[in-house]
Amino acid sequence: MTTNWSLFHKYAATKPRQFIEIRDLGTAVWHAAGMTETWGTDTLEELASPAAARARYTALCADAVAAGFTLTRQAAIDLNRLDATLLASEIRDGARNAFNAMRAAHPDQSFNAFALVSDDSAMTIVPLANSVQALSEDGGDDEILWNPSEWSFFEEGAWLDIAYRMILPYHRDIPNEVDIDALRAWVFGACAAALQQLIDEGLFGSAAQRDDVALLFHVTDGDGEDDVVEALNTPASFGRYAAWCASCDER
Repeated sequence: MTTNWSLFHKYAATKPRQFIEIRDLGTAVWHAAGMTETWGTDTLEELASPAAARARYTALCADAVAAGFTLTRQAAIDLNRLDATLLASEIRDGARNAFNAMRAAHPDQSFNAFALVSDDSAMTIVPLANSVQALSEDGGDDEILWNPSEWSFFEEGAWLDIAYRMILPYHRDIPNEVDIDALRAWVFGACAAALQQLIDEGLFGSAAQRDDVALLFHVTDGDGEDDVVEALNTPASFGRYAAWCASCDER
């Protein structure tokens, strides 16, 4: 199903803080508003005709601008077509901003770990990071190095709000034909691709520098993906990960 989609944000400095999202569903208009990193409050309005729905959609977009929101994205989206390239690019840009914001907020820290974390239903994308100093304060062992839930920096998820809004229709009462397996493959694959693109950009340093860096895509309550971990890390870093996994198996 193709829908006209408009996403607006208000910002704190350059960081998204509030959103308004509007979708033209043919003879209905769906819209939601709230804080970033939340579902917000949504409304579905049934209209008399497609023309009436288009008019209402246009009016709601104008209302958002009048309320001080800035248009972030506007497109015709086929909800039954999962565009992996588009989602990966939005995740990449959001993750880059999140990592840079973490480093800027903590200039005294030497960051040595970054992860994108989702859940088994592919509903969320959360950026997490850790540093040499934080790892040392927590004992310095590999149990923490390779466990994002134990990391110290997690406050920049709002940068991924565009990607989050692209995923949420599949968890809301908006018509589509995408099943959970296809959704997982789309979201998880896009997260891994986004991290690889950031590696190729040099965001996490050179290959030699990354020997001491842990990069992960992690699914909470999901199966481990050693092949993804190996692809995202240098041989030296992955060797440390593999040794940690082996020690866990021996316990």
